Amino acid sequence: MADYAVYLMQKKTGRLVNKTPLGGFALDFDPQAVEIYVPFDPFDPTLLEILEKDRTRILQKADEILDGWYHPFGGVKAPPTFDPGIENPLHWSSVGDQLNGRDIKWLWEPARFTWAFDLAKAWLLTRDDRYPRFFWEKFSEFIILNPVNSAPNWTSAQEAAMRIVVWLMVYQVFRQSPATTAGYTTQLVTTLWQHGARIPATIGYARSQNNNHLLSEALGLVIAGSLFSEKSPLARNWLKTGVQEFNRAILNQIEPDGTYSQHSTNYHRLMLQLALIYCGYANKIGIEIPNEVTTRLAAATSWLAAQLDATSGRLPNLGHNDGSLLLPMGTAEFRDYRPTLQATAEAFMGQPCLPSGQWDELALWLGLPVKNKETIIPTITSPAVHVIRSSNKRAILRGVTFHGRPAQADQLHLDLWWDGLNITQDAGTYSYNDAPPWQNPLSSTLVHNTLSVDDLDQMEKASKFLWLRQAQAQWYDAPSKDILMASHNGYSRVGVMHQRIVTFVDERHLEVIDQVHFIRKTDERLITLHWLLADGLWQLDDNRLSLNYGSKQVKLDFKAMLKDDASTITPVDISIVRGGETLTGKRQNPIMGWASDTYGEKHPALSLSIQYHTRADIQIVNGFEFSTSPSGSQG
Repeated sequence: MADYAVYLMQKKTGRLVNKTPLGGFALDFDPQAVEIYVPFDPFDPTLLEILEKDRTRILQKADEILDGWYHPFGGVKAPPTFDPGIENPLHWSSVGDQLNGRDIKWLWEPARFTWAFDLAKAWLLTRDDRYPRFFWEKFSEFIILNPVNSAPNWTSAQEAAMRIVVWLMVYQVFRQSPATTAGYTTQLVTTLWQHGARIPATIGYARSQNNNHLLSEALGLVIAGSLFSEKSPLARNWLKTGVQEFNRAILNQIEPDGTYSQHSTNYHRLMLQLALIYCGYANKIGIEIPNEVTTRLAAATSWLAAQLDATSGRLPNLGHNDGSLLLPMGTAEFRDYRPTLQATAEAFMGQPCLPSGQWDELALWLGLPVKNKETIIPTITSPAVHVIRSSNKRAILRGVTFHGRPAQADQLHLDLWWDGLNITQDAGTYSYNDAPPWQNPLSSTLVHNTLSVDDLDQMEKASKFLWLRQAQAQWYDAPSKDILMASHNGYSRVGVMHQRIVTFVDERHLEVIDQVHFIRKTDERLITLHWLLADGLWQLDDNRLSLNYGSKQVKLDFKAMLKDDASTITPVDISIVRGGETLTGKRQNPIMGWASDTYGEKHPALSLSIQYHTRADIQIVNGFEFSTSPSGSQG
């Protein structure tokens, strides 16, 4: 809070303008005397073999970029433009989350330059100098349209740090091309210096957030500091500060069991990718990484592996998903976590988690040895996420004791996976800063696979990213390891407790029992059970929903009864909403029936809401039945 208060005071008084002036500070050394080095070798023969196997797709993507298109956040293509739409440069401190009514993340995304990795891969395969030439043209365009410390692309020091990472890794490839002239190299050195100088002014803000911002910015200081430390005492301080902040942040943000403080699978991946780059630079310049840091990173790798769906490479879309993918190597699909898992397993556990495959690409880019040795599949008992399995099906139940800030109000959310198909799913994020209602609304309890009471969230939402009255979960010892039992206290403020029991009855049946306990006398409450289901053919018959996914069929039966006498309770409403439109029932809500795989993208899903009125304890039994038929059968 003190760091954040200082940041706000400096912003309000204009001190940040003095610390990061428009145009930046003049260099006190000759940029031509700086030798650029990167501790990763992109010319490894094994890496080139991996790229060759993916040649067609790589060249298609690279040529698409030459034609003026890229895929922001791994989604629908758009032109990579750096024009902020401002006639005269504004200082970065004068803008907020939107600029000219547009979500600022859409202005940041092309300026991360992660699309340039496709150009680098294409050049490695073809030595066609069109690819580096285009990169340098866009690099120059960025510099012209975004003067140092102007809005919007200097607003976030994290964005500056990420450009440092990407530019240097791409330069390591393009430095062998005649398109990379001495002029471009000098221009790059100068720009890297200004980016490094942008970070220290707001490191207090990053420290106050205690999340991926701090890790990114600390990494930026390490890289810029190591690059310029022989020329500048200021840069030597950057390096020292960056190492201290990065090591401290890893220990503060990762729990001993591997749980990441942001409670987000995508931010978990970003954290691990930042750690991979940090370790590469630390090893190169002789900085010793404390054992406790690598131990935490190994635990975070295990956490990732324990939830991986090996068929699709996906994880539950847990928590915030802002579309970040800093190192897009080894995957054609944004939500494929296998490249990161394989690389971190090699780096922090000394052994691969997966057999060799296209996902080895990231490890090879980072100089990690990928060998045909026995793989390990880590098993963990996470206090936040518990998993049970039956054949090719997995049920993943979430219940957290928060030690930091919650990302979403998702206690007792259940993800259900069947052989790569995410049947009951997390909606994701879609947008932080779009027009209402799309200002991070998918963090709500109402769209998660859990219960809500009186349409309230489990916690009190104070802003887009801040939850008060944190709901805390408690896990119980079950009579069998194949049973999950947990509760949370988020609705104790209205006199209600929610407990959930999950078990595979057998290979074909999963049972989910939701119990609502009234802990004090209260008025009648509206209890809503919600399931966000993969989009598909559906049919609702009384208390049964039948779903068809080609060769896979799922039936969901639900019934409720009073705990005291086991008498049946009839729902007051059963609604299905798809893409914000009510297909049956009374429930209407524009944020329901959507799922988002990445930032700025949303697609229809089936939102099933079952509502009951009660002032006494009830039990709702949900039965999932799985069956198969020849592909394409309607079942």
